[in-house]
Amino acid sequence: MMILKKQNIYTIFEQVVALGLVFSVIVAMVPTQAVDASTKEVVVNVLSSFEEYPLTQGVSFLLQNETEQAPKETFPVAEERKPRRTMWVLATFYSLDPAQTDATPCIPANGEDLCALREKTGFHNTIAANFLRFGTAVRLPELTGDKMLVVRDRMNARYNGQARIDVLVDTKEEAKKLGVKWVEMEIF
Repeated sequence: MMILKKQNIYTIFEQVVALGLVFSVIVAMVPTQAVDASTKEVVVNVLSSFEEYPLTQGVSFLLQNETEQAPKETFPVAEERKPRRTMWVLATFYSLDPAQTDATPCIPANGEDLCALREKTGFHNTIAANFLRFGTAVRLPELTGDKMLVVRDRMNARYNGQARIDVLVDTKEEAKKLGVKWVEMEIF
C-alpha cells in the first residue's frame, strides 16, 4: 500500500496546481487508508492556502469527511438488457446422446462440462452456433421465454455461413418432438 509522505504532498500539490490539473481526482484515486492523519492535516492546510482555486475545495471535503462512503454504482441486471440484435434463425434440437454428438457428449467445443452445468442450473442453457462467438448470450422468447442461453458448442462445418442454431435439450425424444423451426433470436 502506498503511503503519502508529508514532504511530498507540498511538491505534488504545487505541481498539480501549476499545471492546472484536477487535484481532487488524483487524491480521490488514493484510498483514504493510504493517507496517514498528519498528511491529511497537511493537505487540508495546504488547500486552505489555495482557496482561490475552485478545484481544491472537493479535496479538503473528501479528506475531512473520510468516513462517508461514496455511493456505489449499480450494474444493470442481465435480464433487463436490451438485445444488441434480433434475427430469425433455423433452430434444431439435440441431446447429449453420443449418436447426436461425439464420444464425449458432456464436453462441447468450448471444453465446459455440460453434465455438471445441467446439475448446477437445473436445465440446459446451451446452444451450438457457428456464426456466434463462444459465450454469447441469446434468448429465444418463443421457446424458452426469458431464459438466457449461451453459445458453448459448434455445429457441423456444413452449416457454416447459415443462420442456424442447435438447442440442447434433455432427451432425444424431446429433440425429435421439437423438430425444426424458424424462431426469432435476441442476441446480447
